[in-house]
Amino acid sequence: MEVIEYNTPEFKEYIKNAPISLDKAWELQLKYLSDTNKEIVGSPLFFIINDKYLFTPYYNPKIPEVRIEGIVIDSITGDASYISETIKLKPKSQFGWKK
Repeated sequence: MEVIEYNTPEFKEYIKNAPISLDKAWELQLKYLSDTNKEIVGSPLFFIINDKYLFTPYYNPKIPEVRIEGIVIDSITGDASYISETIKLKPKSQFGWKK
C-alpha cells in the first residue's frame, strides 16, 4: 500500500503529474455526495493511497493513527466511491505511514 501524506514533497510531486487535479477531485467529491443524497459538506484531503485521493473526516493529526474511511477519488480515472476499511494507518516515523 502506497501512502502519501498531504503537503509533503512526495504529495506535491504526485499532484503535478496526476491526470485529475486537486480542484477537480474536490468537485468530484461534492458531486458524489450530491448524487448519493448525502449532506453536501465535503471532507478534507489528508492522503493519497494507491493513486486515490482520500477525503476523510476521520483523521486527527494529534491521534497517531487514521481509519481508512471516506470518499475516494481515483486520481487517474476520476471514479468516485466510498470506502470503509477496518485497516488503520499508523505513522512508522515522522516521514511516513504504514498499515
